[in-house]
Amino acid sequence: MSENAPIIDTCVTPFWRSEVEPHLWMSEPWASKRHMPGVLRQMYTAPTGIAPYGEYLEEARPEDDASALPGSSPAKILAKLDRDNARVGVLSPLTRGPQPDIDMATELCTATNQWLAKSWLDAPESADRFLGTIRVNPTDPDKAVAEIEKWADHPRMVQVGVPLDAWRPYGHRNYFPIWKAAAELKLPVVIHADGGAAANYKPTMAGYPTKHIEYASQENISGLYHLASFILEGVVDRLPDLRVVFGDGAFDLLMPFLWRMDGDWGISRHETPWVSDTPSEHLDHFRFRTSRFEAPTDQASEKAWLEVSRAEELLIYGSNYPHWSSMSPADLPSGLSSEGRERILSRNAADLYEPRLRALGNTAALNAIGAQAITGS
Repeated sequence: MSENAPIIDTCVTPFWRSEVEPHLWMSEPWASKRHMPGVLRQMYTAPTGIAPYGEYLEEARPEDDASALPGSSPAKILAKLDRDNARVGVLSPLTRGPQPDIDMATELCTATNQWLAKSWLDAPESADRFLGTIRVNPTDPDKAVAEIEKWADHPRMVQVGVPLDAWRPYGHRNYFPIWKAAAELKLPVVIHADGGAAANYKPTMAGYPTKHIEYASQENISGLYHLASFILEGVVDRLPDLRVVFGDGAFDLLMPFLWRMDGDWGISRHETPWVSDTPSEHLDHFRFRTSRFEAPTDQASEKAWLEVSRAEELLIYGSNYPHWSSMSPADLPSGLSSEGRERILSRNAADLYEPRLRALGNTAALNAIGAQAITGS
């Protein structure tokens, strides 16, 4: 790694101190309600033995409060960044996923953004090392656009966040105003699994699995459904500046999926005349978070996989801290070239967030992600 290429952790999940703290940030009548599902996923709990639900690392729990949720201490997350020699962490809070009550889901996004800005991004103890995510409810497009516009001038909000679970694939036209607003403001969109919903959709095309291993190995496939929809519904052709980040992997499944889409594309051109080229030619619009579970386990296969998957172009490093499966830079595939490693740990993310930070005139954040040196400006 060169001095001008700082490590950027693009996926850190900050938590509320407790399950009821969100109500302190909500307006009435939501502030007085207590029927909102918990922030942590209660189905398919990870068999780690770590309370609650096995999902998050005990080391991430605040030392001064044994009852607080892991990931609720800025100091703990800063310590993780320091261990990884990461200069910046991009915070992506959870909002309990899709809810039957659209108004409640929208209110929770509003409260989450206020909490994130005040308690994390603008807090002195954060030392200007955090960037943030504007959480919106995609089932409420008008309110989602208004929320994006409300935070458009915040100097450290660098992306828009939506749940992996969705009523319809994200290329459908009802969502288009959200993506248009994000693209116009140079905000990438991150799609990330959300937790805690009491009314989650079936996590697979075949229904509900029964064990954690089934859920964990299949859930991320939903990201590919969204990718296909973004391409084939013409969203990325209509919005050439839109960038979409998949925060839950599925990168190891990407190329076979695209090969099949390319194969079907020719005979289906009459259905999608607005798509300018084969699906695989649209990959520049998408990026994927790293996962320590996604790579061949033998080195002989690893190098070929890295090359054919275009890993050095499409991956961005994200620790997914404090999830039990979180990673560090040392967990990246050993077969990466030194340049490829630098791109994944730094340059790809800098390229992703630079247009937004430059539009905001946030010179400090541009320096923090190394964009000034990379662009030579």
